[in-house]
Amino acid sequence: MSLEAKIEDLTAAIHALVAAMGARPTAAPAAAPATPALVAPTPATPAPVAAAPAMPAPPVFAPPAPVAPAATLPKAPFTDQKSLIDYVMSSYKALGVAKGAQIQQVLVSLGHQNINDVKPENYDALFAGVEALK
Repeated sequence: MSLEAKIEDLTAAIHALVAAMGARPTAAPAAAPATPALVAPTPATPAPVAAAPAMPAPPVFAPPAPVAPAATLPKAPFTDQKSLIDYVMSSYKALGVAKGAQIQQVLVSLGHQNINDVKPENYDALFAGVEALK
């Protein structure tokens, strides 16, 4: 059976259903129909429309509280690459393998993959991050 033939059959079935629904007698109030019958609504007088409630006043937002200045980072005890590496290695040994591995996460949070890439301006932040692990 082709698609067009199925469409024609379905269209004929829909027309037959519409005709059957229009010819169905309304049921008596005592007998409940098996399926609800479609009944045209009776025109009713429209209910009076109540006045809409007044709009509430717009919210007033307080300005945000001033932010306290960020705490200054502790001063790093190292000033060159060699003392930086010595500090990180001694911290790694003191923290142990499990916690010492988190030093890499501190480096990554500063945007570095290798300890040799850390610039002197990041020494204080690296020091604060490693100290926070202790």
